[in-house]
Amino acid sequence: MPFIAPNAPVTSNYPVALEWVKALSAPVVAVAVFLVTWSFNRWQERLAKEKLRHDLYDRRFAIYIVFRDLLLALHASSVSEIGAALRKANIACLEAVFLLDPEIHEYLDQLCERVQAEVLDNMAACDSIKRDPGAMNDPQVRRELTERELRLNSARRIILDRFKELPLQFARFLKLTDLSD
Repeated sequence: MPFIAPNAPVTSNYPVALEWVKALSAPVVAVAVFLVTWSFNRWQERLAKEKLRHDLYDRRFAIYIVFRDLLLALHASSVSEIGAALRKANIACLEAVFLLDPEIHEYLDQLCERVQAEVLDNMAACDSIKRDPGAMNDPQVRRELTERELRLNSARRIILDRFKELPLQFARFLKLTDLSD
């Protein structure tokens, strides 16, 4: 035990330590707040990036669904049903420019053109011939109707064969696994 003089002032290390704690507490709190804010910002950035990827996926999937519905509508017998599906597909094709590769956009554009030229035009011609009962007595008109119906069925088959290509064209754009990058 150290010797303390009887009238010597007693000094303690506690006030000095308390001063140090007071002096360092503000910077320590500031650094802690900075680190918490920084980590929260990084989390928000990752969340925003993932939301953008999900939104992009949703928009691309909507285009895929429209074209799938167009190809499925080819089984319909109504010009108006196929026409409505084609109008939706043309609108989706306009959006595809911004969301998909140029080669897929070209593929979708060609698909719309083929449906219009090879299916809808033939269907409309066949329907107009069938509506005129007098024309059906003419062998030339019946032959033309038969040829158009054959072309229509052939076009439907050829275009529906492309239905197998549609998922393959969209496969790389519709993967959910890339959302956690």
